[in-house]
Amino acid sequence: MLYSPFPSGRGVCVKIDVSKLGQEPLRFNEEFSVEPDRLDCDQVTTPMRVRLEGEVRPSSGCFTVAGDCRVEGSVACSRCLEPVSWGVDEEFSVDYRAPAATPLGSELGLDQDELDVAFLESDTLDLADLAAEQILLSLPMRVVCDESCAGLCPRCGANRNRDGACSCEPELDPRWQALAGLAGEDHSS
Repeated sequence: MLYSPFPSGRGVCVKIDVSKLGQEPLRFNEEFSVEPDRLDCDQVTTPMRVRLEGEVRPSSGCFTVAGDCRVEGSVACSRCLEPVSWGVDEEFSVDYRAPAATPLGSELGLDQDELDVAFLESDTLDLADLAAEQILLSLPMRVVCDESCAGLCPRCGANRNRDGACSCEPELDPRWQALAGLAGEDHSS
């Protein structure tokens, strides 16, 4: 089968057999979830809902997968670790080289135009892997729930955004200890 969605241990897998692609583009339009462990990222706390639509276009030993990736889910605030809603809707275009077009067991020199080509290990393209890659490329470096987020207390670990959650005294930076005595002195003379 050329295009087959089927259940797996990690949700629904949608795979395309690239060895059976003809000259016509193959269109796909799928909705599925990508689990946080598949993303290998501490930011993602819940499964990401993905809608992936596009087409696979063959071209002389390579093929291009292009389309639109819409993602919704929750990520952890980088200061307080509370869940924050996050989503993205971006276009993508990825060039792949089929395994039959790549010599096995030998070193392969790449031309400048081949540096943006991904190499498949088999004749199957997993759309969930493609979606996971697009999510990782779209995730911001840091997500905060609010610009005024106070984060976690470094002593007790409580969320300082919640009233009464932390009663720790602020820790003074030891680098400023020498200046602490100058605060009460009169330097007018």
